[in-house]
Amino acid sequence: MTEELKVIRPDESGSYSRFLTDGCLCCREGAKMVLFVTGRCYRDCFFCPLSVDRKNADVIFANERPVYSDADILDEARTMRAKGTGITGGEPLLELPKVLRYISLLKSEFGKEHHIHMYTSEAPDEKQIKALANAGLNEIRFHPPYEIWIRLEESPYKNAVFSA
Repeated sequence: MTEELKVIRPDESGSYSRFLTDGCLCCREGAKMVLFVTGRCYRDCFFCPLSVDRKNADVIFANERPVYSDADILDEARTMRAKGTGITGGEPLLELPKVLRYISLLKSEFGKEHHIHMYTSEAPDEKQIKALANAGLNEIRFHPPYEIWIRLEESPYKNAVFSA
């Protein structure tokens, strides 16, 4: 008996899973502001796209606009009619108080429907996850370091994913 080969093709988004999160749908529309909260990070991931100007620099950008005040973030989000925000860096969790403040700022200005996700290469603990959720974070996207990809089940990322 020969099994039939099943070919899976991506949908129009390029996703093989046929499922996109609310954050991905918002990005696909071009309606998500990128909030770069710091270039600081103690990892050296091979896939890191940071330029030499941003890597390990304590700088903030809303899209490509330098941020000097909360008003700069809100102005950029209004200008682009952002339906959501993606928080990134370096490592955003190195600036957790700042991240919590920005999440609260965006939610209070644009409402609960303003979708916010955050990229991290860290495995936040339960206390950090609760603080992020209470501030209004909708989604965490984990980027574990390459060296632990083969043992994720035994890593702190398993607990972080299941507590998120």
